[in-house]
Amino acid sequence: MKKKRTYFLIIILVLVLVAIPLIYYYPRLTRLMNEPKKIADLFLTASRISSFSVNFLLINIGIFSSAAIIDLVVLGWNKCALKRLFFIRNPTSRGDLWCWVLSLFSLYDFFTLLFSFGLFYVLSSVIVKAGGFSLIQLIPIPFLQFLTIVVLGDLKHYLWHRLMHLMPFWELHKYHHSATEFNLITNSRSHFIEKGILTIFDSILFSLLGAPVEYFILYTILKEFYDQLLHSDINWSLGWFGKYIFISPRAHKIHHANHADFHDKNFGTMLIFWDKLFGTYLSSDAKITIGVENNQYNKNGFWRDMLEGCGSFIKASQNIIKNKFSFLSS
Repeated sequence: MKKKRTYFLIIILVLVLVAIPLIYYYPRLTRLMNEPKKIADLFLTASRISSFSVNFLLINIGIFSSAAIIDLVVLGWNKCALKRLFFIRNPTSRGDLWCWVLSLFSLYDFFTLLFSFGLFYVLSSVIVKAGGFSLIQLIPIPFLQFLTIVVLGDLKHYLWHRLMHLMPFWELHKYHHSATEFNLITNSRSHFIEKGILTIFDSILFSLLGAPVEYFILYTILKEFYDQLLHSDINWSLGWFGKYIFISPRAHKIHHANHADFHDKNFGTMLIFWDKLFGTYLSSDAKITIGVENNQYNKNGFWRDMLEGCGSFIKASQNIIKNKFSFLSS
């Protein structure tokens, strides 16, 4: 009986997820029914495959190359990410490579679209269309505008990160924490649905600020570079800067420790302010082994891990619903 109720809830959920984008795009789809090329263009735009460019590819390779050089100089060849990624790959690094390569070719959003049945694209579109506040224009100096984007962008990521550590979202984010080693591109390691949730947070920030796209691109480049250093095996604490301004590689490694008590500490991506302000900062000299307890990932390949994450997320969501609405389990 319980299995039948579970399957019924999953079917209802899938139907709702399919219905939302169909209803949202129905007027546009009916106009395009006789124009297959435009339908294809709509799909490519929604999946963001159309955003791929050689420049985008080269910029991301350049970011990785810059971080890899620092990683190599600090750690040496035997311990560096390049060796572990391309010469002695293990299941963890193979998952990281899948995520990174899909991102390089703008395919990650495509699979996010498929796994969420287009729900996150619809929500992002609604948020952007409802925005246009251009609050950034209240700041007259371009440098201060960009600095505001960096600070608020980091706050946005902090809030999203804390959300992903709550149930049922932790079942998605757990894939990121299932890495058993850092190799720079571990920052790309995320579940497709988790990435979709992040796009909602990104859309809210973009909608509120209305800043030039170039500012967001520059911020993204800086964040990506720093995020790769955070996911290197470099154990820098950054001294005074790591205590008061920037989240350090050491602090982020603490966040990835395979002990549950450390998972809810040091959520920051670039700045340490938010962890200090909200009481989630932790400094520790303990020896850190990264990963998660009872790790169900890295055993059956990348695609099975994505499906495993979906299953765990649905089960956790179902348990929460049952606990809040006990009549469903009667």
